[in-house]
Amino acid sequence: MRLQLRRRVLIVDVETTGLDPVRHACIEVGAVLLKEDLTILEEFSSLVAPWEGAEVSDDALGVSKISLQELGQARDIAEVIREFHECFCSDNSTPLLAGWNVWFDAAFLRKGYQRAGFVWPFSHRMLDVQSIVLFFARLHAISQEQVIESYLGEKQRHRALNDARHTAQVFRIFAEKYLPAI
Repeated sequence: MRLQLRRRVLIVDVETTGLDPVRHACIEVGAVLLKEDLTILEEFSSLVAPWEGAEVSDDALGVSKISLQELGQARDIAEVIREFHECFCSDNSTPLLAGWNVWFDAAFLRKGYQRAGFVWPFSHRMLDVQSIVLFFARLHAISQEQVIESYLGEKQRHRALNDARHTAQVFRIFAEKYLPAI
């Protein structure tokens, strides 16, 4: 029998100009919506122009390899959030938000919703794939990069949609292995 969850899961990943959503900007959003059977229903990806006054760390840009030139052509946060919201939250069944260290991504998304003038649609309950892996690794710290290499045989690119896809694949592997089929 195939695994069937009771609701859809939205795996999100963001790239940012630093670690603090108050001072730094979200510069890329990637998301993968999983159906209840953990197959991909929809994907979303967009660069986001940093808001005026946002601090930009060269180290942060170095991780994602997103250039200031690319960001000069990016859409503003209000436009990106509007499209994101229409993709994933326009019906009555808002998916469960999930990701690798999901609280980081959610903090930047929540600030983006605030800047765009949208009400945050997601529950305070979120699913952290990093915590699932940490638990099954017997609390041995393991990085996202190591997990992607070990379980998927691929390299992490530190781009939002690719990281969201990888996190979705890892989540599916652990769910199929450890959750009983109903």
